[in-house]
Amino acid sequence: MGAVKTEIEQAIKTLELEQEDICLVSDVKTLYVELLTHFVKSGDRRWWWEDFKQDSFNFMKYERPFEQLIHIIPKDIDKVWLMVEDDEEEYYPIYNCKPAVIGGVIGECSAFEYYVIDKNKAWLLCENHSDQLIGVGEKLRTKNSDKLQ
Repeated sequence: MGAVKTEIEQAIKTLELEQEDICLVSDVKTLYVELLTHFVKSGDRRWWWEDFKQDSFNFMKYERPFEQLIHIIPKDIDKVWLMVEDDEEEYYPIYNCKPAVIGGVIGECSAFEYYVIDKNKAWLLCENHSDQLIGVGEKLRTKNSDKLQ
């Protein structure tokens, strides 16, 4: 098991989260390839945010961006995918989770890049290694127009 995946599993235990709050997607390869094909122009790459198919936009700079996710993710969303960069895994782990738990889980872990993805693939939000929040998708842009650079 990769280091990031191990940290997330420990965070889930520490926060006493339930399966309905966050759980690892079982067929990660299929979903990973589907999301990659939908969002990234140049195929598989380490940092998706470098080559999105759609126009991306930057959020204002936050000291701890993951703490802002609950205010950025559209309110009508019940579950999202949380994909985490873990180079020790064949495919980045993807979790099915409630938006409200993401900030707490990430806060329990060391820094890593992650992607929060709408299950309809209408939008994507990521934090890169420079602590920059980057978004894709008109619904996300419209909802957060006051938080963009």
